Amino acid sequence: MEMFIDSADPNEIRRYRKLGLAQGVTTNPGSFGAVGQSSNPVDLLRAILDAADGIPVFLQVRACEPLAQVEEAKRLSAMGSAIVIKVIMDEVGFQSIPLMVKAGLQVSATAVNSVGRAILAAKCGAHYMIPYYGWLEDTHDRSTNLIKDVGEIYQAQRYQTRIHVYCRRMADVIVAAKAGAWGVLLQPQDLQRFFDHPHTAVAVDGHRASWDARYRQGTTWLDFLVEPAVVGARDRAGLDKDR
Repeated sequence: MEMFIDSADPNEIRRYRKLGLAQGVTTNPGSFGAVGQSSNPVDLLRAILDAADGIPVFLQVRACEPLAQVEEAKRLSAMGSAIVIKVIMDEVGFQSIPLMVKAGLQVSATAVNSVGRAILAAKCGAHYMIPYYGWLEDTHDRSTNLIKDVGEIYQAQRYQTRIHVYCRRMADVIVAAKAGAWGVLLQPQDLQRFFDHPHTAVAVDGHRASWDARYRQGTTWLDFLVEPAVVGARDRAGLDKDR
C-alpha cells in the first residue's frame, strides 16, 4: 500500500520523501491557497515538483466545463511526467475524464463520497479514485462502510481503477488496507503518527535516562567500543613486546 503526503508545502514534502514514508504527493486548491505566497500558483507548483523529485504529484483542475478541464489537464501534465490530474467525480468529470484518459493523461477521480460515484469513476476509466473517507467518517455517528463496500465491488467487477483513500486517523488506514486500497493519503501531522506514540516515548525516555545516569548523557556504544583496527594494532604491539 502506497502512502502519500497530502500537502502543498515543499518543506513538508521534502522531509517525508527523504524519510521514505511518502511515495507521492496529493494537493488540492485549498492547500495551494493556504501555502502559496505568490499571486501565480505555478510558482508554488514548480517548488512542489522540485521537492517531490520525481514521485507522483496529484493536481486538481479548476475549470467547470469538460473541454476546459481537458485543456487545463493537458497543460498541467506538460509541467512534469509524474503529474496525475485530479477531477471531481460529478457530471462534468464523468465527461472529461474519458477524454483525458484517451489523451494519455494519468487521471484520478476525486471527492468520491458514495458507492455510486465510485462505480462512475471506474466506468469512466479513471486510473485512481479518491474517497474523502476521513472527512466522511467525521460527519457520521457510525461507520459508513464505504471503503469496504467499494473494495468488494471493485474486486467482484474486476475494475482496474485504484482506490486511493484520504485518511485522518490510523483506524482509517486499517480500513483502507483491509479493503485492498492501492494507497492512502494523509496530512503531515497524520503521517507523523506512524512514528510517534505516547507509550513508546515513556519507555524510550526512561531507558535513555537510566543509561545517561550511569554512562554520561548523550553517550553511545561508539564512545566505548574500540575500533577493530585499533585493537589489532594493540595486539600486534603486544606480540612484538613478547618477542
